[in-house]
Amino acid sequence: MDKSPKTLIMNLSKWLKRQAMYLALAMVRVEKDSFKQKNNGVESVIGHEMRHTQGTLADSLKQGVVTQEVMNLRWRTYKILKAAEGIRAEIVGYDEHNMPITKIKKTDKKIGLNKIKLDNFDKFELEMVVDNTPIFTGGNDVMDNENIILLDDIKINYDDNGEALSATHGDITGEEYFATNKPIPPIKITREITPKFEIETYTKKLHIRTIDDSKKLLEFYVSKYPDEYDRRSRLFISDVKKAIDNSRSSSILEIKEVGFITYKTRGEDDFKEYQYKIISFDKIIEFNGCYVIKFIAEVIVNGKDILDEFRVPELDEKYDNKTKKKQ
Repeated sequence: MDKSPKTLIMNLSKWLKRQAMYLALAMVRVEKDSFKQKNNGVESVIGHEMRHTQGTLADSLKQGVVTQEVMNLRWRTYKILKAAEGIRAEIVGYDEHNMPITKIKKTDKKIGLNKIKLDNFDKFELEMVVDNTPIFTGGNDVMDNENIILLDDIKINYDDNGEALSATHGDITGEEYFATNKPIPPIKITREITPKFEIETYTKKLHIRTIDDSKKLLEFYVSKYPDEYDRRSRLFISDVKKAIDNSRSSSILEIKEVGFITYKTRGEDDFKEYQYKIISFDKIIEFNGCYVIKFIAEVIVNGKDILDEFRVPELDEKYDNKTKKKQ
């Protein structure tokens, strides 16, 4: 490894640029683990000198310091998210000042489940539909990609009218970006062995159907047709076809536990944790342009509210007291 002074200075310069970028992105990033307050590694480039903003809420958020103010803000934000979930506003008229009169309505998450097409092989009631659209890494992780070449001077991109559209801080090739920026499926699967193909990578959606209070039927929907942008999808489909004839011939069926946290999930509120232990593989059928891979599972965690971990009882008490006073 080259440890010459010139190389060390260049590495330090790159490190400082990255930290400056983290500060710029700190207040707007959407991290893949959005429910854990953690230090993002940003340090003051001035050393250990006292920052003039130290102790303020904005500074605590930037530095990843969990103060009482941060905990209060976090819980208020989660309370607003919960209260606003499923709320729809409809304009029903206008007042004498021509201002709209709105009617607030909260939609039932269970409405619409009965309109979803189900196969006729099983008669169990549909409980929820989990969208398995991949989650991409946040801005912090992207900027930390070792393949990004940071520019010495930030390049400002302008439109035809001379207005700034964006700023380029670094360059990375498309091949390097897609090779390192891997999407994360919302559905998490636990295994004892590494399979040739991971079923969650190719699952479009997951149906949870109720057998009884403790047992569920898990249905993984994967497309019958290969993805032209993913060469491995054709091999995966071939593996599924083999499993239809002989379930022991495919490692994709060797799963132990399935878990997820609801978000825009049909049939359930957001931020609920579910965990299932696989009892047995059931069957694979063809339905509506998909292969539906079915498992019988036992409920381990049944809709635990993950936001309760961040509850601030003192704040809840204040809100309750205000409500009582208004009544």
